[in-house]
Amino acid sequence: MKSFIKQFFEINGSEVRESRNRISVKLSDELREYFSLDELQLVFDAKDVDEKSELVTHGSYVLNTIYNYLQDRGGKIVSRLDDRYQPTRDELLNCIKLDHGKVTSLKSKKEKVVDILFNFKVTYLSDEKLEDIFTLGVDGTGAVFESGEYYTNAVMKDVVPLQQKGSIELSRKDLEIQFRECLKAASERAQEYGKSLQNEILKRLHRNVSRIKGYYTAQIQELHRNQPSYEEKRIHLERENELKLKEEIDNHKLRIVLKLLSYHIIERSEIRISAKLASPSSGPEALLEMVYDPYLGEIDYGSCPVCHSNMERIILSDDGKIGCSHCSFVCSTCKKHFSDLQHAAACVVCSDPLCSNCQTGCHTCHQPVCDKHHRVCAVGDETVCQSCLKTCCVCKKDLCADHTFECHATKDTICFEHRVICNGCRKIYSPRYVQQLRKNEKICPNCKTPF
Repeated sequence: MKSFIKQFFEINGSEVRESRNRISVKLSDELREYFSLDELQLVFDAKDVDEKSELVTHGSYVLNTIYNYLQDRGGKIVSRLDDRYQPTRDELLNCIKLDHGKVTSLKSKKEKVVDILFNFKVTYLSDEKLEDIFTLGVDGTGAVFESGEYYTNAVMKDVVPLQQKGSIELSRKDLEIQFRECLKAASERAQEYGKSLQNEILKRLHRNVSRIKGYYTAQIQELHRNQPSYEEKRIHLERENELKLKEEIDNHKLRIVLKLLSYHIIERSEIRISAKLASPSSGPEALLEMVYDPYLGEIDYGSCPVCHSNMERIILSDDGKIGCSHCSFVCSTCKKHFSDLQHAAACVVCSDPLCSNCQTGCHTCHQPVCDKHHRVCAVGDETVCQSCLKTCCVCKKDLCADHTFECHATKDTICFEHRVICNGCRKIYSPRYVQQLRKNEKICPNCKTPF
């Protein structure tokens, strides 16, 4: 509500100053006559009210006056947002943030676009009444946005009101389509907030129901059964109790009333850019559609084709695909750029990304491993990562798990050539273990068979 109030006065030519807990408004000539005041000191919390301030809440003087003013004006405002930048082709090229690639061709076309800001008033009716005012915008593509995301207070100060309301070409059909899109989003927002109110409403209902039930239960208990009219009075009290409960439940049902207060049509410019991008590796070219905002002086690259978030920079992969900085990666082996980090493999040792062409699976753990951290078994030529690599304690050869044995006594790793096998139990030992035994003690510790 606060942002709407502030925006309303700024759009209508008033001087607005915002402090920590209030808004000071020096009214324009037109609003001065309407409010019969020169200045307003507006607060939005009862604890901030003083002699000079007006509390803005549902049903307050300020809100009701704004409603009446908008209805008197027909609820329609038409404005234009003028360009602040007139970029040349070279300036547009310099604005494009492109990593690992270059722009080979660029075409641009300036167009007029129309945004519509719809001001809604929503009333939440139950046992209590709450009101809220918010503004949603919709652009020419039908995309709904929060008005404050683009039309900040600073931007709204540069919006130029137009006297001729028909000066912007917008058919009634287009207006209705955009309004329906915005109304759908406004309804969802109101319903979502309504859900957050339900818990408090149910708590109040429970308290009131308990109070009513307690009262009528006490009334019935006070009746004497030997009274001639006992049954009649009991039935009367029970019916009255049921009616009161039904009335209380109906009174606590949440009803949401959504009303359009006004709408603001704003015309501005966009420069649509079509650029062909080429990577240094002479891979396939990519075509990217962008939009330059002549007011902000910024380029909108659109959403990332991979993660669908807004791109702040463009990264062109070697296979001609476009991605953002969150999705793109450089293969640690071939050093090529790729645009889908989600499907990249990570080296099991160092976690560096690997493309599908450079992935080598460890023979033991079956995890991908990079060139830096993979080794080859000296016996079977299997690829092994450093984590799974084993080394013979005698000959120091690098081996995979399939071609090594473990000393039963010392747990040392032994290769096929240097293993010592007990003739009795067939347990395997390392030569180092057998050699360190005394002559009269060179027996298998498991089955006592001499080596």
